[in-house]
Amino acid sequence: MEFNQLILEKLHSLFIDYGLEKTEQSTNIVKYESQELVIVLSHNPRENSNTLWVGRKHFNEVEIDNQVMREYFNSDLKLSNLPQETFINNVFLFFMGDGEKLLKGNERALVSLEKFNEQRSSEYTANLVEQQNLEAANKAWKEGNYSDVIKYLEKINDLPESFKQKYKIAQQKLGK
Repeated sequence: MEFNQLILEKLHSLFIDYGLEKTEQSTNIVKYESQELVIVLSHNPRENSNTLWVGRKHFNEVEIDNQVMREYFNSDLKLSNLPQETFINNVFLFFMGDGEKLLKGNERALVSLEKFNEQRSSEYTANLVEQQNLEAANKAWKEGNYSDVIKYLEKINDLPESFKQKYKIAQQKLGK
Protein backbone atom coordinates (compact mmCIF):
# COMPACT_ATOMS: atom_id res chain seq x y z
CA MET A 1 0.00 0.00 0.00
CA GLU A 2 1.24 3.51 -0.77
CA PHE A 3 2.45 5.78 2.03
CA ASN A 4 -0.45 8.27 1.79
CA GLN A 5 -2.99 5.44 1.87
CA LEU A 6 -1.41 3.97 5.00
CA ILE A 7 -1.69 7.39 6.67
CA LEU A 8 -5.31 7.79 5.64
CA GLU A 9 -6.09 4.34 6.98
CA LYS A 10 -4.30 4.68 10.35
CA LEU A 11 -4.00 8.38 11.22
CA HIS A 12 -6.63 10.36 9.30
CA SER A 13 -9.52 9.84 11.74
CA LEU A 14 -7.25 10.65 14.71
CA PHE A 15 -6.19 13.94 13.13
CA ILE A 16 -9.79 14.80 12.19
CA ASP A 17 -10.88 14.12 15.79
CA TYR A 18 -8.36 16.75 16.94
CA GLY A 19 -9.61 19.39 14.51
CA LEU A 20 -6.98 19.02 11.81
CA GLU A 21 -7.82 18.82 8.16
CA LYS A 22 -5.83 17.35 5.32
CA THR A 23 -4.46 20.27 3.28
CA GLU A 24 -1.98 18.49 1.02
CA GLN A 25 -1.58 14.99 -0.27
CA SER A 26 0.62 13.18 -2.74
CA THR A 27 1.85 9.62 -2.82
CA ASN A 28 4.70 10.38 -0.39
CA ILE A 29 3.53 13.45 1.56
CA VAL A 30 0.45 14.15 3.63
CA LYS A 31 -0.05 17.45 5.44
CA TYR A 32 -2.63 18.25 8.10
CA GLU A 33 -3.38 21.68 9.53
CA SER A 34 -5.55 23.36 12.11
CA GLN A 35 -5.68 27.00 13.20
CA GLU A 36 -2.50 26.58 15.24
CA LEU A 37 -0.86 23.34 14.17
CA VAL A 38 0.87 21.79 11.14
CA ILE A 39 1.71 18.09 10.86
CA VAL A 40 3.59 16.76 7.85
CA LEU A 41 4.33 13.10 7.25
CA SER A 42 6.64 12.24 4.38
CA HIS A 43 8.28 9.24 2.79
CA ASN A 44 11.48 9.44 0.76
CA PRO A 45 11.41 6.43 -1.58
CA ARG A 46 15.03 6.93 -2.66
CA GLU A 47 16.31 6.60 0.91
CA ASN A 48 13.34 4.52 2.07
CA SER A 49 12.99 6.89 5.03
CA ASN A 50 9.98 8.42 6.76
CA THR A 51 9.76 11.74 8.57
CA LEU A 52 7.29 13.39 10.93
CA TRP A 53 7.29 17.19 11.18
CA VAL A 54 5.21 19.04 13.78
CA GLY A 55 4.96 22.75 14.48
CA ARG A 56 2.93 25.87 14.95
CA LYS A 57 1.39 27.37 11.87
CA HIS A 58 3.62 30.09 10.32
CA PHE A 59 6.68 28.78 12.21
CA ASN A 60 9.29 26.19 11.26
CA GLU A 61 8.15 22.66 11.92
CA VAL A 62 10.34 20.42 14.08
CA GLU A 63 11.42 17.03 12.82
CA ILE A 64 10.39 14.45 15.39
CA ASP A 65 13.22 11.92 15.10
CA ASN A 66 14.69 9.33 17.47
CA GLN A 67 16.83 11.97 19.21
CA VAL A 68 13.80 14.19 19.91
CA MET A 69 11.84 11.17 21.12
CA ARG A 70 14.65 10.14 23.47
CA GLU A 71 15.92 13.51 24.72
CA TYR A 72 12.81 15.67 24.69
CA PHE A 73 9.98 13.20 25.28
CA ASN A 74 12.09 10.71 27.26
CA SER A 75 10.60 7.95 25.12
CA ASP A 76 12.03 4.76 23.65
CA LEU A 77 9.52 4.90 20.79
CA LYS A 78 11.39 4.98 17.48
CA LEU A 79 10.41 7.04 14.44
CA SER A 80 13.57 6.83 12.32
CA ASN A 81 14.81 3.98 10.13
CA LEU A 82 11.57 2.01 10.19
CA PRO A 83 9.36 0.34 7.59
CA GLN A 84 6.40 2.54 6.59
CA GLU A 85 3.80 0.53 8.52
CA THR A 86 5.87 0.53 11.73
CA PHE A 87 6.59 4.25 11.37
CA ILE A 88 2.89 5.06 10.98
CA ASN A 89 1.93 2.80 13.90
CA ASN A 90 4.56 4.50 16.07
CA VAL A 91 3.33 7.97 15.00
CA PHE A 92 -0.15 6.87 16.11
CA LEU A 93 1.22 5.64 19.47
CA PHE A 94 3.19 8.87 19.87
CA PHE A 95 0.11 11.05 19.36
CA MET A 96 -1.93 8.88 21.71
CA GLY A 97 0.72 9.34 24.40
CA ASP A 98 3.57 11.85 24.68
CA GLY A 99 2.54 13.80 21.58
CA GLU A 100 -1.08 14.38 22.55
CA LYS A 101 -0.32 17.90 23.85
CA LEU A 102 1.12 18.74 20.43
CA LEU A 103 -1.88 17.22 18.68
CA LYS A 104 -4.15 19.40 20.82
CA GLY A 105 -2.20 22.44 19.60
CA ASN A 106 -0.98 23.27 23.11
CA GLU A 107 1.04 26.44 22.49
CA ARG A 108 3.25 25.99 25.54
CA ALA A 109 4.20 22.45 24.45
CA LEU A 110 4.84 23.56 20.86
CA VAL A 111 7.02 26.53 21.91
CA SER A 112 8.95 24.29 24.32
CA LEU A 113 9.60 21.82 21.49
CA GLU A 114 10.77 24.67 19.23
CA LYS A 115 13.20 25.88 21.92
CA PHE A 116 14.54 22.36 22.38
CA ASN A 117 15.10 22.13 18.63
CA GLU A 118 16.85 25.52 18.51
CA GLN A 119 19.14 24.45 21.37
CA ARG A 120 19.90 21.17 19.62
CA SER A 121 20.69 23.04 16.41
CA SER A 122 22.95 25.52 18.23
CA GLU A 123 24.87 22.69 19.90
CA TYR A 124 25.30 20.92 16.58
CA THR A 125 26.61 24.10 14.95
CA ALA A 126 28.96 24.80 17.86
CA ASN A 127 30.37 21.28 17.60
CA LEU A 128 30.96 21.72 13.88
CA VAL A 129 32.78 25.02 14.43
CA GLU A 130 34.86 23.44 17.20
CA GLN A 131 35.84 20.55 14.91
CA GLN A 132 36.82 23.01 12.18
CA ASN A 133 38.99 24.95 14.63
CA LEU A 134 40.67 21.74 15.84
CA GLU A 135 41.37 20.69 12.25
CA ALA A 136 42.73 24.15 11.40
CA ALA A 137 44.93 24.07 14.51
CA ASN A 138 46.25 20.65 13.51
CA LYS A 139 47.05 21.87 10.02
CA ALA A 140 48.81 24.96 11.41
CA TRP A 141 50.75 22.72 13.83
CA LYS A 142 51.98 20.51 10.98
CA GLU A 143 53.04 23.63 9.07
CA GLY A 144 54.82 25.05 12.12
CA ASN A 145 52.54 28.10 12.14
CA TYR A 146 52.34 28.45 15.92
CA SER A 147 50.54 31.78 15.98
CA ASP A 148 47.65 30.19 14.05
CA VAL A 149 47.71 27.18 16.37
CA ILE A 150 47.17 29.55 19.30
CA LYS A 151 44.56 31.58 17.41
CA TYR A 152 42.43 28.50 16.58
CA LEU A 153 42.79 26.80 19.94
CA GLU A 154 41.79 29.94 21.84
CA LYS A 155 38.39 29.70 20.12
CA ILE A 156 37.68 26.36 21.79
CA ASN A 157 36.15 26.21 25.27
CA ASP A 158 37.19 22.75 26.46
CA LEU A 159 40.44 21.68 24.81
CA PRO A 160 41.28 17.98 24.60
CA GLU A 161 44.47 17.14 26.52
CA SER A 162 46.61 16.69 23.38
CA PHE A 163 45.64 20.15 22.16
CA LYS A 164 46.43 21.68 25.56
CA GLN A 165 49.96 20.37 25.09
CA LYS A 166 50.17 21.78 21.55
CA TYR A 167 48.90 25.12 22.87
CA LYS A 168 51.61 25.24 25.55
CA ILE A 169 54.33 24.26 23.09
CA ALA A 170 53.11 26.82 20.53
CA GLN A 171 53.24 29.52 23.23
CA GLN A 172 56.80 28.48 24.16
CA LYS A 173 57.90 28.52 20.51
CA LEU A 174 56.59 32.05 20.17
CA GLY A 175 58.11 33.12 23.49
CA LYS A 176 54.77 33.97 25.10
